[in-house]
Amino acid sequence: MKKALRRVSPESHGISSARTEQLLRDLHSLGNEVHGFILAVDGDVICESFTAPYSPNIPHSCHSLGKSYTATAVGLAVTEGLVSVEDLLVDIFSDEIREMGIDVKPGMEKVKLRDLLSMSSGTKGMPRLDDTWFENFLSSEIEHEPGTTFLYNTTGASLLGAVVEKVTGRDMVTYLRERLFGDLGIEDEEIIWQKFADGRTAEPGLCATTEANLRLGMLYAEGGKAFGKQVIDPEWMREATSLQVENGPVHGADNSSAGYGWQLWLNTTPGMFRFDGGQGQLAIIWPEKHAVAAIHQSGRDPEGCNNCILAIQHFMEEIADAPLPEDPEAYKSLLEYSSSRSIEPLPASAIPESAYSLFGTYVMQEGSFVPFIEVAPGNRDFWYLFHDRSISPETVSIEIRPKNNAVMLTLNHDRNFLFGLDGRWTIQDVENPLKGLTRVACCGEFLEDGALHLIFKWLNGWSVSDVMIRKGDRPGDLLLTNTKDMLHEYLPPVVHECRARKVRL
Repeated sequence: MKKALRRVSPESHGISSARTEQLLRDLHSLGNEVHGFILAVDGDVICESFTAPYSPNIPHSCHSLGKSYTATAVGLAVTEGLVSVEDLLVDIFSDEIREMGIDVKPGMEKVKLRDLLSMSSGTKGMPRLDDTWFENFLSSEIEHEPGTTFLYNTTGASLLGAVVEKVTGRDMVTYLRERLFGDLGIEDEEIIWQKFADGRTAEPGLCATTEANLRLGMLYAEGGKAFGKQVIDPEWMREATSLQVENGPVHGADNSSAGYGWQLWLNTTPGMFRFDGGQGQLAIIWPEKHAVAAIHQSGRDPEGCNNCILAIQHFMEEIADAPLPEDPEAYKSLLEYSSSRSIEPLPASAIPESAYSLFGTYVMQEGSFVPFIEVAPGNRDFWYLFHDRSISPETVSIEIRPKNNAVMLTLNHDRNFLFGLDGRWTIQDVENPLKGLTRVACCGEFLEDGALHLIFKWLNGWSVSDVMIRKGDRPGDLLLTNTKDMLHEYLPPVVHECRARKVRL
């Protein structure tokens, strides 16, 4: 049975309800779109808020926060004596290097598991993260002495998962579920983890609930203990959360130059650290206060994620060592505010008479229309690496039909999206190339110029497709513009355009 977390007043753990409500209001004012937030002290939840249509039970993309799950799996394997942080990568993967004919460059024979954990393996740049990522890393040129120079390296983090799967002999998710998640109280349905085409678990492909991330943070806050049970070697935890390598400043992130541990960042407040993923997926941990805050969000503001970290950090610094007098009115206000948040849908509209010529079936002529989850650090999708090869992401045909006061959009004859025009989100599940990430909220409106505006808000992450559909210059033509946020909040959105031709009414 899952170990429930108590929900208690902030005052019982040394901070006022009014100050806690102010933190929530501050987080919502930073320009980011907060999806889920939970803050716990001494294992008790003192604040919890989800912004509808997001909800507590939906696994949400974690991006590089998932690196801390992978590192924890390494810590568990070390605790069980299956591997050592002093082991050399060329020894761990000696069979693969021989069987795959991998050209190991000079210096790679020095790289230890600990260097991979601290992102200081010394490679000349980050090896390409593509379908041959495994070989790419092990055949990389070594530019720096291993263990001396920080280089953010997602390919290396993915190799950590391969280490776990090699030494345990089983899938990393299965290993964590069997050996750790039960102790933490993380249930199977709270985790969805994508795989690379080669079958290995994809480090960047983790989706987890906000509470799952909180519970993992609690493990670190308690030095490897899960509800009093020591499950990870405390010495491993001490090293993991200590400065392992100095690092330089990161764009828009004051707290990202305070040093790096093992797949986690150190904060400027001594002893505080965090799991950190793109667009502001965070778990901020301060063992001294036994405090953990987990947040999922869409970090749309260039400075929003950094300011979010600072706001939570300053809040934790104010937590007192003794309880405060209870304040029922302030606590009631906090609960009302935390439960009332929702993301504004589009304005209500009706189907205009002129829109009926827009309805019909179209085939794509030029460009590309992929409204599914997309994670782009540059001008291309990153998560294509995890696509189910049996399901094409490309749209070949679309059908637009009225349905009461709603619009039904059908892709490739079999994927239906219903867009209500009443100013409310329509939540549904639609199969797409990413397994398990099917939950989507849709809303639509007709504009005064006759254009159809549709929003696909993928609830398993922050990815949003903002689509404008207009008639083309030629009779029967349709123009679709699809705008999506980039992975890094300081980059402008990426815009895809395509043209379709009507084939029947």
